[in-house]
Amino acid sequence: MATEWLYALSFLGALVLSLILVPVVRAVAINKTIFDSPGAHKSHTSPVPYLGGIAMVAAFSVAVVVGALLQQNASFGDGTVLLKPEGLFGAGLGPFGELLLVLGLALGLSAMGLIDDLKGLHPNLRLAVEFIAASILIGFGIQFQSPLSDSIDAIITLVWLIGITNAMNLLDNIDGLAAGVTGIAAAAFFVIAVLYDQPLTAVLSIGLAGCTLGFLRSNFNPATIYMGDAGSLYLGFVIAYLGLKLRVDQTEWTQLLVPMVVLGVAILDTTLVVVSRLHRGVSPFQGGKDHISHRFLRLEVSVRRGVTVILFGAAVLGVLGIALAEMRARDGWLVLFAVAIHGVAVVILLTTKRAQVATDSSGVITDLPRKAI
Repeated sequence: MATEWLYALSFLGALVLSLILVPVVRAVAINKTIFDSPGAHKSHTSPVPYLGGIAMVAAFSVAVVVGALLQQNASFGDGTVLLKPEGLFGAGLGPFGELLLVLGLALGLSAMGLIDDLKGLHPNLRLAVEFIAASILIGFGIQFQSPLSDSIDAIITLVWLIGITNAMNLLDNIDGLAAGVTGIAAAAFFVIAVLYDQPLTAVLSIGLAGCTLGFLRSNFNPATIYMGDAGSLYLGFVIAYLGLKLRVDQTEWTQLLVPMVVLGVAILDTTLVVVSRLHRGVSPFQGGKDHISHRFLRLEVSVRRGVTVILFGAAVLGVLGIALAEMRARDGWLVLFAVAIHGVAVVILLTTKRAQVATDSSGVITDLPRKAI
């Protein structure tokens, strides 16, 4: 099977499975009365079924594992065999073993998210489990690679995995946003992986793009199902892992920052939320309507239009990330400077008095817009 066909199989398999499974889990959620009810820090006004994340988890996992198994006796264009230790990733596990390890850890986080969706968990317990999952990857030699020492690279890896996992969880605050940003980032990672001849990373990336696209059919405003923490933690961990696996020119510092540029929307949103809450004396783990999406609503932009604008920004960052992966440092620093300037401009816009979050003494948002266009 040619590599191109494997890409198509992974994408279409994950897409079709997601389209099939989402209505199924939605019916189960309705039957079991598993709903995300409206609350002080939530943007929806009526109960919405949960469990959509389970559909994405199943669609992605099945598609990429079947795709890998179909390739077990075939070779890619670079002469490497998928399921042998000397294959694409070359870690002691071998590529297929690494794939199963990553999927297993992501499934563990998804299970934790499901428990949190249904019963609630303390944030410290969640962080502890995420720390363990990230540490296991590092223990198997899966980590950020740079000219710095291995210990510093390991610390960067730990912060990256936990940070992006939680960033995607925080980004899941309005219809279609987390799934859309993840799908766009995965598509950008796919292009970069193809450019740098990393077939397995490309397969996983395009499969992730497929399952999120299938989910968006039911999750874009007005959403008929939510992914819940079971989906957002899984997506966050997998996309963070894929960012680590990109192997660009590691002598160019600007190219090492490609994953940060591609996931810039999630990073900006999380940074803005954490700084805002700490400034107000509120725990970063407490829910609130102080995300980028909520600030757009205060500018009297509709949910659909606001999410579309944010996803357009994510797409621009994805294209810039692809371009940055091919640039030398001199040009790359100019791109990074431009990204930073635009990021500052967005923050200024979204912290104006009109878009600023107003809270009472308990930190609960009180000034929701009455009209949206």
